[in-house]
Amino acid sequence: MRETLYIRLRSADPAEPVDYCVARADAIASFVVQRGTLDAIAPLGSHRRVVVLVPSADVRLAAAEIPARQPAKVLQAAPFVLEEQLAEDVDALHFALGARQPDNRWPLAIISHVRMQAWLSLLAECQLHVDAMIPDLLALQVPDEQHATALIDDDQVLVRSERSSGFVCQIEDLPLCLEIADPDKARTISVVVPRGNPLDLSRIGWPLEPRHGFASPLEALLQQLRSADAIDLLQGRYSQKRNRMRWLAPWKNAAILAGVAIALGLVVQTLDVVRLRHAIDAQDSANVTRYQQIFPEEKRIVDLTNQLDQQLTALRGGNGDPFMAMVDVLTQALRAVPGLKVQTLQFRDGALFAGLSAANLELLDRLKTWFGTDRGAQFSVDSANSGSDGVQIRIRLSPA
Repeated sequence: MRETLYIRLRSADPAEPVDYCVARADAIASFVVQRGTLDAIAPLGSHRRVVVLVPSADVRLAAAEIPARQPAKVLQAAPFVLEEQLAEDVDALHFALGARQPDNRWPLAIISHVRMQAWLSLLAECQLHVDAMIPDLLALQVPDEQHATALIDDDQVLVRSERSSGFVCQIEDLPLCLEIADPDKARTISVVVPRGNPLDLSRIGWPLEPRHGFASPLEALLQQLRSADAIDLLQGRYSQKRNRMRWLAPWKNAAILAGVAIALGLVVQTLDVVRLRHAIDAQDSANVTRYQQIFPEEKRIVDLTNQLDQQLTALRGGNGDPFMAMVDVLTQALRAVPGLKVQTLQFRDGALFAGLSAANLELLDRLKTWFGTDRGAQFSVDSANSGSDGVQIRIRLSPA
C-alpha cells in the first residue's frame, strides 16, 4: 500500500510554511511532523496518497435528516433543507456529505466555492494532486456522552462537540463558547495540549482532562484521524480525477478499440431512440383520433390523458353510471346475436351510438327481437345499409 503525505494548510499563502508528515499506510502512532513550504514538499507527493487538512474556521458543520438513501439525492436536497440556517446564498456554497449516522441524520460540511477554489488553486500551482481534503476539526476523536474533544492549537482551540458539529475559537473565548455549547457542564473536555504550549488550563473554569505528549497539533490530529468519522470535501464538482494516462499507455490500442465500440453502440442506441420516438408519436396520433371518435364533441385536444380522465369521471358520475350501463347492455346483445361486430362506438348526450356490421339483415331482425323485451335500455336503429360487403348498421341505446 502507498504511503500518505499529510499536509495541514493554515492559509492560501504559498510562501507560508506548513506542517506535513509522510506516514506509512499502516501507521497508527508514529507520525513524525516536519515543516516546509508547499513547493519544497511537492515532490514528496508524486508517488504517495496526498491528504490535506484545511482550517475548520472556514467550514460550517451541520447535520440534517433527509429522507433519501442515495448520497447524490441527499446532496441535491441538502441546500434547500439548510437554506434558512445559512447566511450566504446556497449557490455560492459547496456541500460535502459524510456517512449516514444511526439516527438517520446526514453529516454535512459546508464551505464557499471561493475558499475551495483558492485552496485547490494553491495546491495545483505547487503540482500537488490531492486525494482527500478534510476539515482539521473532523480529525479529532468523535465525542461520547461523557466527553467532548479539543485541541490547543497555538492561540486558538478546536473543539469537536458532536460527531458532526464543533467550533473553532480563540483561547480567551473558550469558556464562553463552552458555556453556549454545554450550559450544564454535563461533559468533560478531553483536551490535547502539544508540548511547549504554556497555557494554564486551570483558568478555563471547566472540567478538563488534559492529554500531553504530542510534539505538534498535526501529530495529535493524525493519531486521532479516522476516515469513517471525517468528511472529504472533494465531492461533486471538486472530485479529483488523477491523471492516469501514464498507467494506460500500454493499453492505448485496446482503449481506442473500446472507444470505437462504445461510439458505435451509442449510434445504434440513438437510432433506436429515434425509431421509438416516431412509434410513440404515431401511437399518440392514433390515440387522439380514437378519442375524437368516441367523444366527437371534443374538438380541441390539449392533454389527452387528463381529458380522458375527466371524461371517464363524468361518465362514471351521476345516476347509475349510464355509459357503463349502456356498454353492458350492448355486450349482452352481441352475445345473444352472434355475427354482429362493433365497428365504432360513441357516447354523447347520454346515449351510446354503436356502428355494427352484419352478414345480412336477418341479424338486425334478431337484434330488434332481443330488444323487444325489457333490457334496461331504449333501442333504436338510426340507419341500416346493405351492400356487397354486408350490412352496416348504426344503433342508439339510451337509458330506459
